[in-house]
Amino acid sequence: MIEFGSVSIEWGTVLIQLVILFLPIALVIACCLFIVKRTAIKQKAIDELERRVTALEQEKKRPKS
Repeated sequence: MIEFGSVSIEWGTVLIQLVILFLPIALVIACCLFIVKRTAIKQKAIDELERRVTALEQEKKRPKS
């Protein structure tokens, strides 16, 4: 129990309040990390497609012999 003069707070109450405080913060951080990771995966796929397109264009430009 924490004593502040005439006000006292039990440890269970403090722990519940801390959990409730940190859950939304953790949720926001998790969402940001998810968005960043998904964007990185999409960018990797775009880079791979661009590489394939470049290879196909080079193959198309070669003279047939």
